[in-house]
Amino acid sequence: MLGQNTLRVKLQEFEPGQYQRLADIYNSLYPGYDRSAAEWKLDDDHLDRSKYHFQRYTATAGASDQILAFGQVSHGLSTFHPKKFWVDMWVDPKYQKQGIGGAIYDKLYGDLTGLGAVTVWGMVREDKHDSERFLSKRGFAQKMTAWESHVDPAQVDLSRFEKYSEKAADNGVTISTLAEEMQKDPEWEKKLYDIVMTVAADMPMPIAFTPLSFEQWQAFEMKSTNLLLEGYMIAKKGPEYVGVSVVWKHEKKPGNLWQGNTGVRRAYRGKGIAIALKARIIEYARKNNYSFIRTFNDSSNAAMLEINTRLGFKREVGWITFEKNIA
Repeated sequence: MLGQNTLRVKLQEFEPGQYQRLADIYNSLYPGYDRSAAEWKLDDDHLDRSKYHFQRYTATAGASDQILAFGQVSHGLSTFHPKKFWVDMWVDPKYQKQGIGGAIYDKLYGDLTGLGAVTVWGMVREDKHDSERFLSKRGFAQKMTAWESHVDPAQVDLSRFEKYSEKAADNGVTISTLAEEMQKDPEWEKKLYDIVMTVAADMPMPIAFTPLSFEQWQAFEMKSTNLLLEGYMIAKKGPEYVGVSVVWKHEKKPGNLWQGNTGVRRAYRGKGIAIALKARIIEYARKNNYSFIRTFNDSSNAAMLEINTRLGFKREVGWITFEKNIA
């Protein structure tokens, strides 16, 4: 496993004591997207490994076994196929271009071969040109692009969007929060799971959407330490949940929010519900002193991109999914 500049790399299975180093390397690669060691561990602990394959490796070098990088191969939760996988590699910026990424990829590719993989995906931020070239050189091609967008809630004139809440109300649709639903609806969790899976099925993905089990969704969403009960918006018609929009707090950046999926059942689209939901989230952010909301939308999702533009989101960097067909 000799790198391009003769750096000798050793690859071993990831160990629990390495979460902080994983967080440090990831955060150095993607400042602004920082994740804590506890967040990494919580996600790992919540994964149903009886269904989803997951293997992470640690790359070290030198007599001291200094950790230089990490790599992993895993099934996608919403893109589950027994023979299709995602690969991720994170190399400390100080040690890039020394063959470490290549050594990790060779190990992961060996795993993929042993698993009988037919397709593998990797995601790269579009301004990481070295990463794009790395994957292209190994036979990956661009599959799809998700655009990142940001908005400062204080800069949004919410009065311009009151008509959408009024239009939704005229159609018998009201907006509640998860906090409210947990207090008054004993069936809230099963109903929320149903609407989340329903709207997620319409989101663009590399392959057809695969729903999470109730238990896996519950572990990742309801047990998340970043869940905001008052910021989780639910559109209702009578007892039925017909739409949803969610934000998550950013542990490492207290003034930031991550915007998750926003979606409406097909029978209720065109009634102003999606904009009304997102406007309520912006209102929530303003009231609670959040100054930044980040969201992601596939470049083919014209309807949601138009909604975000109307609300004042500014398009930023894109994230490209690369695909390689092995079989």
